[in-house]
Parts: sequence; C-alpha cells; structure tokens
Amino acid sequence: MRKIMALLAASLVAIGCSSFIKGKEVAEDKVSYFHEQLNAEQYAEIYRQSDERFKKAVKEVDSTALFEAVHRKLGNVRNATLTSWRVDSTPAGTFVSLVYNTEFTSGDGVEQFRFLVNDDLASLVNYNINSPLLIIK
Repeated sequence: MRKIMALLAASLVAIGCSSFIKGKEVAEDKVSYFHEQLNAEQYAEIYRQSDERFKKAVKEVDSTALFEAVHRKLGNVRNATLTSWRVDSTPAGTFVSLVYNTEFTSGDGVEQFRFLVNDDLASLVNYNINSPLLIIK
C-alpha cells in the first residue's frame, strides 16, 4: 500500500510540474507575440486580448499611451531574455509571472508580465516596465 501511495504522490507531482512548465511555455509564447504587437504598434489589439483584470485596472486610452511611450522612447524590441518566472495555481486560475531583461533599439528595460493561463491561452493581467529612458528621454 505504501508503494502505491508513493507512486501516486510521485505521479501527482510530475503532473503538477508539467502543467506548471506548460503554463510557463504558453506565457513565454504570449510575451513573444506581445513584442511583435508592440513593434507593429498594435496597442488596441494588446488591450483587446488582455484579461478583464487588466481592463478593470487600466483604461484603454491609458494603456495605449503607455505602449506608445514605450515604443516612442525605447523603439522596437530586439531581444528579450527571461530572468525569472513563477507559476501560481489559485482558485481564480493559474497565473504566470515572467521577468525579462529586454533590449530595444534605443535602450534597455526590465519588463514584468503577469498572465492568466487557461489551457493554451494566456491573457495579460499586468504589465510593468522599468527603464530610465522612459523618464529622461
């Protein structure tokens, strides 16, 4: 009986870890798509595809103004390197947080993303970027 319980516990851990990794991968793909949209100045699409939590926290006009400022001051995304990540499974859903060191054509920034992940879909819940160029430029 102990062997069966140990095997069951190990299986549940493996399943849980694989779903965490899957959620991380889905969110990483969404960051790549976000960067494509940012480079193409598709700010309304980013907002439209975001989670309701994002829309409740930020008006579309303010979201657009932020993305326009990022693009105007920093330029296109050239490269983004994942520096940390976290997956939280809650009663409200699976949330994936990702932090990137991002190289833009005119400078660097640290981007923080939080997504709600359901199956193969990730929707933006929160976005934050830190770059001195957003202040001084």
